[in-house]
Amino acid sequence: MKHSKNKGFSLVELIASVAIFTIIMSVILVKHSEFSGTLAVENLAYDIALSIRKAQVFGLSVREFKDGGSNFNVGYGLHFDSSANDSYIFFVDANRNEKYDDSSEIIEVFALNKGNTISEFCTLVSSSSQKCSVSDITYLDIIFERPNPDAIIKSSAVSDLYTSAVITIASPNGAKWDITTITTGQISIQRQI
Repeated sequence: MKHSKNKGFSLVELIASVAIFTIIMSVILVKHSEFSGTLAVENLAYDIALSIRKAQVFGLSVREFKDGGSNFNVGYGLHFDSSANDSYIFFVDANRNEKYDDSSEIIEVFALNKGNTISEFCTLVSSSSQKCSVSDITYLDIIFERPNPDAIIKSSAVSDLYTSAVITIASPNGAKWDITTITTGQISIQRQI
């Protein structure tokens, strides 16, 4: 007579399998969260760069601004404020004074989501010194006006002439990206290491 053994998992084998599965899933979920946060802040960097490019296209093309009449001689830009590090403003420079004046110029307010923030913005002064929102300036405007294709970079330090502006965004997990705009109109994005 043959003796048959029961085939299957013992309780110890089952507990060990569940423990291994739990450890692997925990590692995957933590890494996925980090990857998702990094991807979100990278997408935000590209969105801000595209907003700057949109202002450039609107400012250089014959884009009509309706302010009760038809006005084609306006500039477009972005406004970053150190007191609002979770949003930025796309605006029309209707009076062509090369700065954001008030809420009547707002076309759209872009809110940053998922805990991402504008950690700082800096300008490079023609004399190669840097001024940042942490200590030196309270706002930054990047404007484009016809017929000049160059970016007009202005800040609360009104007498300075700038060669570039850098907007740094940060995710809750510490990933940072820089969006650089040079007065020649070039826009670049780079991850901080």
